[in-house]
Order: sequence, then structure tokens, then C-alpha cells
Amino acid sequence: MAARRPAAVIGAGIGGLSAALALHQHGWEVTVFERAAALEAVGSGLGVAPNALRALDVLGVGNEVRTMAARQGGGGLRSASGRWLARTDLARIEQAFDDPVAVVPRPSLIGLLADRLPSGVLRTSTPARVVDAGSEEQPARIRTGAGEFEADLVVSADGIHSATRAALFPRHPGPRYSGFTAWRTVVPSPTQPVPFGETWGRGALVGVAPLPDRRLPLRRRTRPRRTDRA
Repeated sequence: MAARRPAAVIGAGIGGLSAALALHQHGWEVTVFERAAALEAVGSGLGVAPNALRALDVLGVGNEVRTMAARQGGGGLRSASGRWLARTDLARIEQAFDDPVAVVPRPSLIGLLADRLPSGVLRTSTPARVVDAGSEEQPARIRTGAGEFEADLVVSADGIHSATRAALFPRHPGPRYSGFTAWRTVVPSPTQPVPFGETWGRGALVGVAPLPDRRLPLRRRTRPRRTDRA
């Protein structure tokens, strides 16, 4: 029996954990490096469209995600006064694709994916960076605080300030601030139903996505107002 080829995933977010689970299911010896000390309950509600649910089906967790999710029936965009700008019947999406637009707590999805990985695959408190991308003949080398690690395949999922991107593409300018700042939180749901969607105002917007346990994730984006100076 052939030995399992080593693969490394840098970053234990949804993308990194999904990639690690897929590689494990296809016979790779996977190690996930995560700089945080633990997979903390970070984030609020996460919209999962039908195509994402199908991808989670391939990983074997789709039905569990459907069970924990809140199905969204309708919503849209409102003005700051509350007037509807555009409305969407999400039930029609479910009719067309046989799956809903579902909203799940991000920490729950992270935990679900992590729990499907074998013991010892996920290494927290372990920042990692690629120091040699390797070639067809030589494995890539990854440097961690616990020493160096070699892998035939590396998945870089280490976020917006990716050290791997900086190592492989040193001339890449990296992300630039757009001028908008976003806040996310989860609050108790009011007694009246709140539809899925966003409210747009001048230089700001607020988005809501109801969860199944009577909680309401809120997302607010603002852009500082520009002032003219003499």
C-alpha cells in the first residue's frame, strides 16, 4: 500500500478546514497549522447558498448544516426610511435548486468541520509560513515555531494578511483599505420577524440575517465622511 502523501494547510478558517477535510478524504496525510491558540467562537451569521451546501455534501456535512441553519424565505434591500428598493423571494431559489439559502452561526460551521478531522491534524498556536515553494522534484518547506515541515501540497488559507502570498509574490501590493469599516455582532431577535436583507443609507449600510435560535446577526458598514478644508 502506497504511503499517504503529506499536505499542509496554513489557516484553520472555513476554507482551510474544508480543504483539509477534502484532502484527508482523498488519501492525503494532512496537517493544519493555525496561529491562534484555539478555534474561538468568532463571527456571526454566515449565509450558505445552495451551491455551497452541495460542496458541503461532498465533504459529508451538508445535512448537518441544513439541520442547524435558518432557512430564509424572503428579503431584499431597503432605503434608510424603510422603503423597499428591491425584494427577493428566496423560496424561488429553493424551488430552482432544491436547497435553500441557509444562515448558520459561523462558529458552529467551523466546529463541525474541525470535528471531522482526525485527532492531531489541527495544530493551534502554530504560525507557519512557506520558505521554499518546492518543485516537481522537491517538496515545499514550511517553517513553524516547532521546526520545519515538508509537504508535497500546500494550501494557503491564512487570511487577508497572508504570509504565504508575501513569500511567493513579494511584489504583490497586498490588500488596500477601501474606506469602509464593518462591525459584526449578534443580538437577541425582536418579537416581530425581521426579514433577511440590508438597509442602505448615506455612507453606511446595515445587514441582518436571522438565525434559528432567536438570535439576529447584524453587519454594519460605514465610510467616513469626507470634509472639505479651505
